[in-house]
Amino acid sequence: MKPLLSITLLLWLFLCACNDHDNNDQAKEVDKKGAIEVTLSTNHIDSLKDQITTHYIVWLRGSKIKEFDVKDTVQSLGVANVEGEDDAGDTKTVKAQQDYDFFVTVK
Repeated sequence: MKPLLSITLLLWLFLCACNDHDNNDQAKEVDKKGAIEVTLSTNHIDSLKDQITTHYIVWLRGSKIKEFDVKDTVQSLGVANVEGEDDAGDTKTVKAQQDYDFFVTVK
């Protein structure tokens, strides 16, 4: 439980450094002296299920000390009609799998 609390605290500190309101405060690269990199992604398993993957890379003193994934399966959002443009510039309506939006809340 203690490692999870430490990771959560470091993640919070990292996310506080990346403020959305002012692009000048946005991190351009990871400070590898002591940081946790987090990447969120989704993968459509089938029409009913999506898989959310959280990828962590832990940096300490310039070295990658740990890298791991946490995966979870959630209900799919389903298919929606989406308007798109092909290479010729023609607009078409096609069915596409909906993607989840990610919102990160740090306390």
